[in-house]
Amino acid sequence: MAEHAAPTPATDSRILRILIASSISSKVADWQLGIVVPLAVLKQTDSVAMSLISFSLRGITYIWSPFLGALIDRFDRRAVFALAQVQQAVCLALLAVSLNSQVSVALLVLLSGFGGVASNITGQFVLIPKLISAPARPAAVAKLNSAIEFSKVGGLLIGGAAFSALGPASASLCIAALYSGAALLALLLPRVPASYQKMSIRRDVAMGFRWAVKPEIIWLVVTMSMTNLAIGQLEPVLVTEFGQQGINAKVISGVMAIGLFAGAVASRMAPRILPAWSPERRILACQVTALAGLVLVATPALPTKLTGYVFECLAVAVSNVASITYRQETIPVEVAGRANATIRMFITGAVPLSGFLFAGASRLDGYLRWLPALGIWTVAVVIWAVYTRHSERLPAVDALEGAGVGDR
Repeated sequence: MAEHAAPTPATDSRILRILIASSISSKVADWQLGIVVPLAVLKQTDSVAMSLISFSLRGITYIWSPFLGALIDRFDRRAVFALAQVQQAVCLALLAVSLNSQVSVALLVLLSGFGGVASNITGQFVLIPKLISAPARPAAVAKLNSAIEFSKVGGLLIGGAAFSALGPASASLCIAALYSGAALLALLLPRVPASYQKMSIRRDVAMGFRWAVKPEIIWLVVTMSMTNLAIGQLEPVLVTEFGQQGINAKVISGVMAIGLFAGAVASRMAPRILPAWSPERRILACQVTALAGLVLVATPALPTKLTGYVFECLAVAVSNVASITYRQETIPVEVAGRANATIRMFITGAVPLSGFLFAGASRLDGYLRWLPALGIWTVAVVIWAVYTRHSERLPAVDALEGAGVGDR
């Protein structure tokens, strides 16, 4: 079957609706999993550290993302997107009957991560550049990211309600059904066959790394990796912290949904926030705002903690839209799978490490358990501030040199 026709404004709307619907179903499942698995493990083991480690295993699979990216670019991307949802559905169906075995839970959570990696890379970094016309892409990114943020709210609320009313096994089956629905919706998208000459896996992976270390990409990779190391597992940390305090799962999900809802609104409005600023300055403003939010999250008072979480979600949502749009405009679609898979190996691969960081700090009391995350985030802000200043000075220097200023 021939590759689909070039995207036009007439087809953009329909394709985007299908992609958003499939992504919503998948992301609701992701975030329902994010509350069901930690609370289920906490219920079985009464250990915050074990709960965080078990869920963090899902993100370990980003270590293999460069290889998954090479595979994504070798096959029909629509098929990859759909099969990734099916793989996660199978894992969650098996999880529902394996909750009494911590080894089985850990293994299935780990395996589900492979489908999660392939789904995220394909949905956000490959399908939009390939299926949406260039003028409509920035708005499409904002709409998709906003839908994903709203889906997080739904996932938390549904997850908390399902866990309280049905128990972890039935809640896991609900997650499997959502992934299955996402797969069916994905099949309505046009085919996106491989569009490059296949090379060896080794050369494909090497190409991904070459893009990751380009000057226009590497600083973003370093900064985003450090911020994900600091707060990548913030939601499971708060879920287990509240759960350990005996707060009902529905209350936990409702409280956290407020912050995620704020992030969803901010994501939708992201293209209109500080539009005259450079992408570097916008990301820096988000970094500083999020750091201030994390300081508030670290406080023991629940109202202050919730306020900080809202600031965190707002800043991260706007930053995500800016960074995704930047990468889509910088990286050619022919190598988007390989390049973004390698980039996400570092950026999203830092998320599970965040879980291990907080698991190790869980034995500390009060504000002390937040100090490692705060320190890492502060360093990330400094790094990005230095790069922003450097990147803004280069055009000025080039302009002066072009005008002959300073020539001897």
